[in-house]
Amino acid sequence: MTRGNTDLEAELSYSLSPAKGFWPGELRILRELREETATMHGSQMQVSPDQAQLLAMLVQILGAGRCIEVGVYTGYSSLAVALVLPEGSQLVACERDAKSLEVASRYYERAGVSEKVKVKLGLAADTLKSMIQNGEGSSYDFAFVDAEKKMYQDYFELLLQLVRVGGVIVIDNVLWHGRVADPLVNDSKTVSIRNFNRNLMEDSRVSISMALKTAGDKSLVISTAAGSNQKHKKAASVSNFKN
Repeated sequence: MTRGNTDLEAELSYSLSPAKGFWPGELRILRELREETATMHGSQMQVSPDQAQLLAMLVQILGAGRCIEVGVYTGYSSLAVALVLPEGSQLVACERDAKSLEVASRYYERAGVSEKVKVKLGLAADTLKSMIQNGEGSSYDFAFVDAEKKMYQDYFELLLQLVRVGGVIVIDNVLWHGRVADPLVNDSKTVSIRNFNRNLMEDSRVSISMALKTAGDKSLVISTAAGSNQKHKKAASVSNFKN
């Protein structure tokens, strides 16, 4: 048995110990980040371990080497993805809050994945537009969005230009606590998500799938992006795994 396998078994044993807070498959570095984030303001924005595991699995199944995350917060989901990316891969991590990004960067360093993660502090829309202008269109395999809800349509349109045909785009919080289905709820965020969902359902450029988690009202929509030929689509995933 190699040393690497021994270390991984130790990590898994730690995560499976009831005394340590049971979560199957969660590595120690991810658990420590989750626990630190739980003490911070806005901790409800952190993705759950099972959601991060799903994202990492999608990246592995896709064989992704170039990824984008819009809305990093303290980095739990981006760290989970970076940990499964092969050497030489890249994850562009877009976040506007410097304090949260400091936590994320510290854990990227601790986990030894800093070289895989390109941190972008600032407005995500500006970052994505700059990437397009720099000739990075259709060069990414996977994208995950968990950011400003009123910007979902804008993010999606920009990511469709950056993610290759056959790539995957995952969008979080599309059910929004079920508010999108309640005609009496019409605040700006809910209306934006409702309109985004409607547009996505009618979008011939993508194939979509929705993943639901009833506990905590969490959901994801996954979409694949298409070219002009319907046989070659991109995948768009809408998710509402988080409140």
